Amino acid sequence: MVVRVLRRAPIALLCATFLVPPQPVAAQWAIGVRYDSTAAFDRSFSSDMEEVWDAFTHTLSAPGRWDSSDWVKAGLITGGVAASTIFEEDLRSSIQGSRGDVGDVLERVGFWYGTPFVTVPASLLTYGVGAAFSSDGVRDTGMMMMDVLLLVGLVQQPARMIAGRARPELGDGHFSFKPFTAANDRASFISGHAWSAFGISNIVARQIDQGWAYVTLFSLAGITGWSRLYADKHWLSDVLAGSILGYLSSTTIWKWFEGQRLGPDLQGVSPARWVTFSFRF
Repeated sequence: MVVRVLRRAPIALLCATFLVPPQPVAAQWAIGVRYDSTAAFDRSFSSDMEEVWDAFTHTLSAPGRWDSSDWVKAGLITGGVAASTIFEEDLRSSIQGSRGDVGDVLERVGFWYGTPFVTVPASLLTYGVGAAFSSDGVRDTGMMMMDVLLLVGLVQQPARMIAGRARPELGDGHFSFKPFTAANDRASFISGHAWSAFGISNIVARQIDQGWAYVTLFSLAGITGWSRLYADKHWLSDVLAGSILGYLSSTTIWKWFEGQRLGPDLQGVSPARWVTFSFRF
């Protein structure tokens, strides 16, 4: 009985996560320094989509603006992900040997939180609600979510076909690669679920800028990453790579929007001071 009820929880949880409004106090504080969208620029669907594309290309070209310290950091992160392959076979055996009802429910929560069947409609709904009720903050949040999903679709998807890494469930081992294949059982590297979950969680948490939002959203992202290991769809290094890329790319997207809305003089100000999550009826 309890398990049946819990299995219905993921959809309700996702709806609450994406649609719950932030606290009114933060919204009122935001009004003091919030940009006036009417005075600043005329918003339209076409201009918004241009910004989505500009943020996407800015993020995609980020390595071209890195200095030596950035490349050192990238090398260390890459080395860390590569080192995780040492443990992933044992970790897989441990997870698969401890399956149960609670794990099954959490796997479903993680699956739905990171699947494009939810994330794509959620980004469009967020944008639509912001546009319909003249809430620039909600509208921008939807646009940034779109950018995360663009990166997943145009970077992660080709990357996994190029790598052709065998999924754990295939049984060929974690060093089995067959490059340039579209076979789904060889689409392990990189985890798109982890990329989407950490990217969207990072965007929405930064926009709300409240402690509960960071804890809730990143917990859901963590569950999503773990769920891909539990479902035997990805290796540890696949999930780590997707999680890190999701977080870093979404941070770049968010900072681009911050610069567009605030200008250089106000960059770094708490997002709750320039984003208003309010509805006008």
